[in-house]
Amino acid sequence: MLKVDGLTCGYGHKVIISAISLHVKSGEFFGLIGPNGSGKTTLLRALSREIAPMNGAVLIDGKNVGDIPVRDFARQVTVVSQVLPEVDLTVEEFVLLGRLPYFNAMQFVESKHDMAVAVRCMALTDSLRFKDKPLDHLSGGERQLAAIARALAQEPRLLLLDEPTAHLDITHQVAVMDLLRKLVRELNLTVVMVLHDLNLASEYCDRMALLRAGEIFAAGTPQEVVDYRVIEEVYKTIVVVNRNPVSGKPYVLIVPDDELCKSRGAWGKAGRLSDGA
Repeated sequence: MLKVDGLTCGYGHKVIISAISLHVKSGEFFGLIGPNGSGKTTLLRALSREIAPMNGAVLIDGKNVGDIPVRDFARQVTVVSQVLPEVDLTVEEFVLLGRLPYFNAMQFVESKHDMAVAVRCMALTDSLRFKDKPLDHLSGGERQLAAIARALAQEPRLLLLDEPTAHLDITHQVAVMDLLRKLVRELNLTVVMVLHDLNLASEYCDRMALLRAGEIFAAGTPQEVVDYRVIEEVYKTIVVVNRNPVSGKPYVLIVPDDELCKSRGAWGKAGRLSDGA
């Protein structure tokens, strides 16, 4: 569905990502991971047409996104940012903004169909229960659910998210990630998400790309990417990678400096502690 072909882009004359190529299948949950400054958000902005390529192209179903009319693009692709805009709206009013790409030239209010879509999207995201609350009265987790509901109201095929679990506690992190995986499976939605949390990315993503200094360092399944050699090379820190005993997915354990010093002798005798060792 989505293809990035030799994409180079940045800001002004400054190149942030260079000659990146990747593909995302329809109905896939795809993660973008990497250290701060590696180009994850810049890549997401290029996918959403917020910034234009210097070279290369972003294609949806073989068509360059720059050639897709604005309204048609908004009906196919939507973005959920880290921070919601400061608007004086209730949740229901905010979610209904997602219907704007479907308004005709002389339409100024929502139709019954628009209302039905908004209600369905709020129900899907468990935000219907606070539909009459002002956005600025919501918790961080509730605001993210409202943002996803608004994005779904556009009835997109591709959902782009920039760290949707940032600043959320573990309960809300799991709720958001479970919701997104449910949407992928039930609606055949394609999700591309920027994540800092390696363990969330590993647990929920079908495939992922690990960026370093504006280039793809590794790409593939979580089992292929979340390897201690790869993580240590990119993040420049010692980690232990084990397997989740329930899902079998890899998860990363950090090793504090003082514990590393204590363990050096044992590692020298017993070998590298990782991958279940």
